[in-house]
Amino acid sequence: MKFVSLIKNYISGLNNGITPRDIFAEDTSKERPAINILLFIITVASCAYMGANFFYTDAESAWTSGGFPYAAGIAAILLCHEFGHYFAARAFGVNTTYPYFIPFPSMIGTMGAVIKIKSTIPDRRALLYIGAMGPICGFIVTLILLAAGVYFSGVKKLPPGNALILGDPLLIKIMVRIFHGYIPYGHDLVLSPLAAAGWVGCLLTGLNLIPVSQLDGGHVFYAIAGAKQRAAGWLTLAIAGALSWFYFSGWIVWVILMLTVLKIGHPYTAPSENISLREKTIAALCALIFALTFIPAPLTIR
Repeated sequence: MKFVSLIKNYISGLNNGITPRDIFAEDTSKERPAINILLFIITVASCAYMGANFFYTDAESAWTSGGFPYAAGIAAILLCHEFGHYFAARAFGVNTTYPYFIPFPSMIGTMGAVIKIKSTIPDRRALLYIGAMGPICGFIVTLILLAAGVYFSGVKKLPPGNALILGDPLLIKIMVRIFHGYIPYGHDLVLSPLAAAGWVGCLLTGLNLIPVSQLDGGHVFYAIAGAKQRAAGWLTLAIAGALSWFYFSGWIVWVILMLTVLKIGHPYTAPSENISLREKTIAALCALIFALTFIPAPLTIR
C-alpha cells in the first residue's frame, strides 16, 4: 500500500497546486471491483491456457514452462498500462473506473484492457498525461520482458513447407541483433514465453498509439496538435487501407473499427495555457515507442 501511495503522490505532483487529498476527495465512483477482479482472473487463465498450448517443453510441464510465465508477463504489461492511465487520471481529478480486462480465446488469449473515464478531462495537458502514461508504463515492462525473453529464446531452422511467422517490430529486431546476431536464411527465433508476452506487449502498445480518436495515440496527438489530429487520423485510415490491400489483410478490421467504433477525430477538449518542454518530450517519447513497437504485419506465412 505504501508503494501505491508513493505512485499516487508522485503523479499528483505533475499537476501543480493539487494535493492528493484534493484529488481523492473528488472520487465519486463508489464502484466495487469484483467484476474487474473476476475479468482479470479469467484473462490470466485464458492467457495461461494459450501459453500452455504454444510454449512448452513437454506435455507434463506445459503450464509451468509455458502457460504461467506467458500469462504473468501479459498480466504485468496490462496492469502497468491500465494503472498508468488510472493514476494519471486521478492526479488531475478525473474520475475513472478500475480497469476492465478482456479475455479472448485467441492466439494471445486477450484483447487487452480498458478503463472508462467518468468525468470531464479539464484540459489538454491533463489529456496528454492520461493518454501517455499507459503506453509508457506498459512499454517499460515490455522492454524488460523482451530483454530477458529474447536472451533465453533459441534460433532454430524453419520446418519444411509453409510456417506461420510472427511479424517483428523494430524493438525485437534490435533485441535479436544484440543477443543473437545475424540469423541465417531459413532459420528464425523461437520465442520463449516471456519474449512472446513482450511481443504481445509491442502489438498492444503499437495499436494503442495509433493517432485516432479515443486511442492513446489520439489523446497524445490531440493534446499537442489540437484540431490537426483529425488530419492525422484520416491519413492513418488511408495508410491502414493501403496496408490491408498490399501487405496484411487484417488491417481491414481496423479500417472498419476506425470508421464505426473508434472514429477519426478526437472530441473537443479545452486547450491548456501552455504545453511545456516536458510535455512535448513525453509526446515525443510516445512517438518513439510507437516506432519501436508498431508491427505492420503481425502474422505472415512463409
